[in-house]
Amino acid sequence: MENQNTVGNFFKGLNIIHFALCAGLIMVAGVMRFLVKQNAEPADESNKLVFEIIGIAIGAINVIVARLMFFTTTKPALSVSTLGEKLNIFRTAHIIQMALLEGAGIINAVFYFLTKNDLHFFIAVGIILMMIWRRPSRPMAALVLFSNMEDKQKVYDDSLTL
Repeated sequence: MENQNTVGNFFKGLNIIHFALCAGLIMVAGVMRFLVKQNAEPADESNKLVFEIIGIAIGAINVIVARLMFFTTTKPALSVSTLGEKLNIFRTAHIIQMALLEGAGIINAVFYFLTKNDLHFFIAVGIILMMIWRRPSRPMAALVLFSNMEDKQKVYDDSLTL
């Protein structure tokens, strides 16, 4: 049997990419937490406030920009005619969204390592939870890719060839 590119295989592949991005950030944050807890020397307090402001700002800005980029990147999909092109636009938008969130999470994990301030660790954990919550789903794909109800049903047909 040939390995056909179907809607079901598309969402399986996209979920694997999503899982890998989430797992990468979980591992970075976990390693940073382990290293900070193993190190008994006190952190440098001189730039703590600056790091707090930068960490919070990067986290908040990236969360907002990630969502805006997702919806602006998927907007052209409404005028595309083929399902394969629509799903590729969805994949691209999802990966961009996850990359922005992961970047903010990694920056806060590094700030946690540098300052030993738990605020940065919990910002990274919040971003991890947001990444997990924003997994690629068929209802979200149907919402952003199609304008009428009959076409939306295409993303639920696992055997439909792209």
